[in-house]
Amino acid sequence: MTHTQHSPGEDPPPGSQSQRWARLLTPRALGIGSAVAAGAAAVALVFATQTAVQATSSPETPASTPIAADSTDEDAPEKAEQIAKPATIAAAYDQLSGAEVEYVRFLGAQDPAFSTGQDVFGQPGMQFLSTDVADPQAYGDGQRRLLSLYYDYATEETVSMIVNVTRGVIEAVERASGTQPAPTDAETSFAWELLLDSDAAQPVVDEFASLTGGSVLTPASAEVELTAHSFVTDAGAFGAEACGVDRCVQLLAQVDGGAFLTTSTFVVNLSTREVLTIS
Repeated sequence: MTHTQHSPGEDPPPGSQSQRWARLLTPRALGIGSAVAAGAAAVALVFATQTAVQATSSPETPASTPIAADSTDEDAPEKAEQIAKPATIAAAYDQLSGAEVEYVRFLGAQDPAFSTGQDVFGQPGMQFLSTDVADPQAYGDGQRRLLSLYYDYATEETVSMIVNVTRGVIEAVERASGTQPAPTDAETSFAWELLLDSDAAQPVVDEFASLTGGSVLTPASAEVELTAHSFVTDAGAFGAEACGVDRCVQLLAQVDGGAFLTTSTFVVNLSTREVLTIS
């Protein structure tokens, strides 16, 4: 599922809850398969706040795909009693592996910043967003470092952790307000459930029934493919003024690979769990 940040002035392309969603979503499967498009932008923001040591010479950095997952499932690495350090530490420029991401997520959960945070479901522990390779050119020692991103719903901040995999330690924790990385699959699914449970949902339900010959729309409807954008309000949008400080998403729901349901007039504020109508 691909997520990008959506500005309110742009048209989208055509086209009980906490425990239940925690059981349905499996981070190990998501952790190897999902990509977060906003990771690169967030990495740039993080490193802009840090002191970098430029290597005198280094090979060209290969393209790296962030591995994203959600930290709310009972089998999530953050909830493990122990995860062993990988037997072989990758080189600074190597691509991510699933085992390495699990280890880094486990280390992140040991930091006090994680346990004092809150996830999208209101549970203790920050919302995990993604892990990617930290830019090796920012350091001169050749050690393996990964960058993990979280969202703390307790403080409405994006939190980044630089984890030194070679040494098995967290080297830096940075917080930033007013930045909204792309939503995860769990946040997208939860926003969809909030929308369908709201009073605003009836036109969307009716539209789905019309497109599918009378089928009933539920959060688990197999005919619907969901994507979402983080939503930040601007001077031209009315009705969602808190979005950008609060964590908000705008949903795209495609029916059977064809028509899109009319969801562009709605924004889901995940921080307050409100469904907002924008104009």
